[in-house]
Amino acid sequence: MNAVRTPVLAGSWYPASPADLGAEVAGYLAGADPSRRPAGRALIALAPHAGYTYSGPVAGRTLGLLAGDPPDRIVILAPNHRVAIDRLALSGAGAYATPLGEVPVDTAARDRLADLAPFAVDDRAHAHEHAIEIQLPFLQSLWPDHDFSILPLLVTRLAPDLRAEATAALAELRDDRTLLLVSTDFTHFGADYGYLPFREDIPASLEKLDTGAILRVLGADAEGLREYGDRTGITMCGLEAAALALETGLPGGYEAALIDYARSADRDGDFSRSVSYAGVLVCTGS
Repeated sequence: MNAVRTPVLAGSWYPASPADLGAEVAGYLAGADPSRRPAGRALIALAPHAGYTYSGPVAGRTLGLLAGDPPDRIVILAPNHRVAIDRLALSGAGAYATPLGEVPVDTAARDRLADLAPFAVDDRAHAHEHAIEIQLPFLQSLWPDHDFSILPLLVTRLAPDLRAEATAALAELRDDRTLLLVSTDFTHFGADYGYLPFREDIPASLEKLDTGAILRVLGADAEGLREYGDRTGITMCGLEAAALALETGLPGGYEAALIDYARSADRDGDFSRSVSYAGVLVCTGS
């Protein structure tokens, strides 16, 4: 299959009008503060994937710091929310569309990975998955005149041998013109999510819980992140995606920074139900 994957979020999670979408995303990207950017070339970015009125500001402040560093390929590692998978799910599409146009898929890289045991082309898993699509208007707005491709990948927890093979394959792809973008939200709290580990001091408890995961990302501690997830049950949907990205390896002297952090309840004022958003950038260092 090499069809175009059509947008499923336009008109709901973000505007369907190209003009309105472009203006909204530009506003979020304008919030980026260059003084918060780590030194060197960007290697890994973590950005949230909720509706733009909730997570758009965090995503914009984070991804906006990439404006002067356009990659040629972006490997987008995301969780699967809708369809169960037992391997890392590749998209068979030749391009992804948003109201801002089409973004080509690196089909050559996709086909190489598809021959390996940890990977499988699974368009059913990608058809209605929001975690990839929600990132694309930001990327299109960042580099409107730069040709880049994406490699969409939905990540689940693999057995150690398959995970090692997948990590090695992704590490081979990560050249100087490739960015790994992890699409993830952090804690999903409340009865609606089946996660109520505390009932008092909820804002402070959420921040403490999220900070435990964020610190392990900043420290490039993939196994520590998995262990933290197992121990706390933190409902960080892209935990495995983040761990896999970190396992591809970072150079000595890398720099990582938490760019922004917020909760949906900060906007709504109701902490009985909240989703946390964090933006992280990992760079090569000076």
